[in-house]
Amino acid sequence: MNNTATKSGQEIDSIPVRLLETIKGLFRVPEFVMFLVVVILFIIGAVMNPRFAGIENQKILTRDAAILAIAAIGVGFTIITAGIDLSIGSIVGFGGVFAALFVVRLGMPIWLGITLTLAMGALIGTFHGWYVTRFNMHGFLVTLVTLGVARGVLLVVTNATPITGVPDGFKFLGQGYLFFDLIPVPVIICAIVAGLAYYLLQFTYIGRQIYAAGGNIEATRLSGVNVNARIMLCYIISVVCATLVGIIQAGRLSLGHPGAGEGFELLAITACILGGLSLMGGQGSVIGILVGSLLIAVLQNEMVMLNINPFWHKIVIGAVLLIAITFDYARRRRRS
Repeated sequence: MNNTATKSGQEIDSIPVRLLETIKGLFRVPEFVMFLVVVILFIIGAVMNPRFAGIENQKILTRDAAILAIAAIGVGFTIITAGIDLSIGSIVGFGGVFAALFVVRLGMPIWLGITLTLAMGALIGTFHGWYVTRFNMHGFLVTLVTLGVARGVLLVVTNATPITGVPDGFKFLGQGYLFFDLIPVPVIICAIVAGLAYYLLQFTYIGRQIYAAGGNIEATRLSGVNVNARIMLCYIISVVCATLVGIIQAGRLSLGHPGAGEGFELLAITACILGGLSLMGGQGSVIGILVGSLLIAVLQNEMVMLNINPFWHKIVIGAVLLIAITFDYARRRRRS
């Protein structure tokens, strides 16, 4: 009887210890820490401006977060392989302009215009992947070229003039709502993209090989994995996701603008780093990218609601990126 009572007492005493260890473990998870930051920012915004927590503003916020998350998921694939894609911003403009060009000026059905635009994006991604693997080159270089060239092509094709007159069905992709007009369509698209990306990375051999290639490319190659094919796939996914974002943005703005997406690569990469991805490759998750995108969307929306000078927005985002990179390198040094 006494032994039973003693064991019960020990188990009761150990509950707070286990709870404390669980809490400590949660704070070691980047996604959880970033989610807490999102909650804190949300509370601050709601206190300083009650309209921030209103339903209409939350629709705008979630739509912005979803659009950013789609692009961030794409570039996240390249970061996991220890690469990067700097062409995101120009490709966003590319997606919107060419989709509007096909649908408005060439009179194609919406589905066909979007399909052709995504296919063109896949070809650009294939070129990036081929260049990186063929010349053993970092993605920074070839995508930097596309960053400038793609923007120039857009200005030439449109003569620096937006393509207007997109049909209502096209606008629905960026402006529409579902489920009693509560859920923006971009949120639904983001959920589908995130679900597919999560399944690919977590439950398939290809996903495990992508992580392995980012962690140690030579060891992965020696183990028999077609590393070049995996890297090429990641760059294709990156450009296709950015192209999709451009199409959504064109629907949201009701036009294809050659200047759309300018600076978007900074936001997408920042969302990835905030979400726990490492620039050294080999780690990170789709959930983390979603949380990082939500954090940036909340921060941007909050600055707008508090009437902070727009010129400060990029400064704030740049500072956030610097902090995230610093923590990433500090975390990796501590582990090594």
